This record gives sequence, C-alpha cells and structure tokens, in this order.
Amino acid sequence: MKALLSAEEKKKVQIVAVSPDTPEKLRELRERLKEKGEGEVDYLLLSDAQASVIRRYGLLNEAAAQKNRLLPHPTTYVLDKKGKVTWKFTEVNYKVRPTNERVLAALRKK
Repeated sequence: MKALLSAEEKKKVQIVAVSPDTPEKLRELRERLKEKGEGEVDYLLLSDAQASVIRRYGLLNEAAAQKNRLLPHPTTYVLDKKGKVTWKFTEVNYKVRPTNERVLAALRKK
C-alpha cells in the first residue's frame, strides 16, 4: 500500500495494522516475508494478542471466538489528523478486502 503513495502522501499518511498475533509471531512474519523476498513491512504492526482493542471496536469474529480463536473481522479505517474516522471498511468474510485503489481514494478524499 505504501508503495502506491506519492512522496508527498507518504509524509502525510501513517499506516498501522493491529493483529491478534503475539509479538513473536509478528516478528516471525516479518522475517518470513523478508526471506521470501516479499519485502519488509514498512508500517507499524501492533500486537493485540488478548483482542482488547479488537473487542473495543466491536470487530471480534464471534464464530471464531466460540472456538477459542481471537480473530477480528478484517477492517480498514481512514482517520483524519484529529483522529476522526472518515472512512471504514469491514467485512465478515476474511477473503474480501478493500482494493488498494479504494483505500487510496478514501485517503485522497480527506
């Protein structure tokens, strides 16, 4: 995603991901991606292994939680400089994600 931003946009945008994985699993992911030549993760990747943030935002996949798996529904937010949500995409089907173009359009609309 960050590669699609212009130099000026990169100065104005911060990308943050919240994952239900532990910090160790996230380190392993970073290493695996780098080893496979898929590049480095160039955004802030935060662990929410207890799903406290995921629950607070109402994004916990309840079906997975019933099987003792703390998985969120994939969600993308765009916030303005004041922290106000200007765009949100949530999908219960984990295979459906917004396209980079759709997120970029939301970023550029702000």
